[in-house]
Amino acid sequence: MASKFFSGKKADPQTAISKLMQHTAGVFDGRFHAKVESDDGGSHITLYVEVEDPNKPMDSFLVDALHVPKWMGWRFILCKCPPGYIDAILTAVKRDDY
Repeated sequence: MASKFFSGKKADPQTAISKLMQHTAGVFDGRFHAKVESDDGGSHITLYVEVEDPNKPMDSFLVDALHVPKWMGWRFILCKCPPGYIDAILTAVKRDDY
């Protein structure tokens, strides 16, 4: 069953990602990347932030500034990842020689 909380009008994906990147740049000094993804719950925006130890809790300031369930109408997921993950996995050039 779909959640009524996440139903309704959504901003254009590029606009939502652009605003999220601007907001994140204002509160987080590290490397981050946002993208639209999909899972069994439908489409959502995921914000990946690189932190030294993903097993440790984030600073309460960052949690308050970044963790919201809904961003401009989109379901929002905050994902911590280790340093280098964004360049090596998310934004790496896809190769066909493996």
